[in-house]
Amino acid sequence: MKVESIYYSQHDATPQEWKLEECTLGTINLIVGENASGKSKLLNIIGSLGNLLSGSRGVFSSANYRVKFDKDGNKVEYILKCEGSIITDERLSLNGDTLLTRRADGLGEIYFQKLNDRVEFQAPPNQVVSVARRDAIQHPFLQDLYDWGKSIRHYHFGTPLGKDQLVIPLKRREGQPESQLDPKNTNMVVAMFIDAQKRFSSQFTDSIIQDMKAIGYDLKEIGTAPPISLILEFAPGEIVGVYAKEADLNGITDQNEMSQGMFRALSLLVQITYSQLINKTACILIDDIGEGLDYNRSTALVKLLVDKAKETPVQLIMATNDRFVMNNVPLEYWSVIQRIGNVSTIYDYRNSPDLFKEFELTGMNNFDFFSSKYYLKGNQQN
Repeated sequence: MKVESIYYSQHDATPQEWKLEECTLGTINLIVGENASGKSKLLNIIGSLGNLLSGSRGVFSSANYRVKFDKDGNKVEYILKCEGSIITDERLSLNGDTLLTRRADGLGEIYFQKLNDRVEFQAPPNQVVSVARRDAIQHPFLQDLYDWGKSIRHYHFGTPLGKDQLVIPLKRREGQPESQLDPKNTNMVVAMFIDAQKRFSSQFTDSIIQDMKAIGYDLKEIGTAPPISLILEFAPGEIVGVYAKEADLNGITDQNEMSQGMFRALSLLVQITYSQLINKTACILIDDIGEGLDYNRSTALVKLLVDKAKETPVQLIMATNDRFVMNNVPLEYWSVIQRIGNVSTIYDYRNSPDLFKEFELTGMNNFDFFSSKYYLKGNQQN
């Protein structure tokens, strides 16, 4: 299931009101805009809804969502309104047929597939029905929302992405259940690496080495081991981190000694590959993509991610204000976000096709489309 469009507002009709006008999305998306225009907020809006629908967070204090999804050619529309952590409206429709309604008083109706009928209910005021009533047999449309929310991976590329965290591998005793990793936790890269090696062996490591080489890091080996460059006294057990053996170096480079840019790229690729191998990803959000990387590696990473998205059913949504990234992502994937006051507006190939096509004939580079505010040509907002 992929997001086709999203509208969002919060704290409506108050001084704190903020609104994102309807934003349409494709399979591959690059959100570009000035600082404080709403790029990160857009990704957070999508990620937070996913966390809510998968049951990993509580009700919003204030939110007004209208999201349209595509599910194998079927059109799903989901509406959720919250104020003061109370649900005031919740609706879901499939191909125009309303399957769930819920009013501010908690009363509503939901479609039961096996009964082929709608049944009344009353939910607590702070309970999201799409989460509480999830049932793959009777309400498969709610299971689809859950699966989508569970599959979202939200990476903040400008953060350490787990560089500052090591792990103590624990041996599982006989009869003891295996510990459950949370693939959404982007700081657990070492634990994910260890688990992936156990489950997928060289298929996993060979894939990471190949991808790292594609973006300019020629690695001969990657793995986990106690860090060489760090001495930890009084540790309760052996502590390990990720290491890489670069082709032009005799020794290894452990996690602590890697440059921030190299580790971010490695961590991102480890986590994306891990999620794909366990078939748990459908939507990838990456904020500040390319941050901390040089021109060649930044552009190569973006190209690699775009190529991967083309070959899989994954929806890729990246955000940046980096000119290197902008110049290497075709305008057809762009969504330019502009904020005026408390309203953020999107300009893209879908709502302004003539403007984008006209610019492509100028011969200027993509960054000029953004820096010159060409996207506002002919608009009164210019």
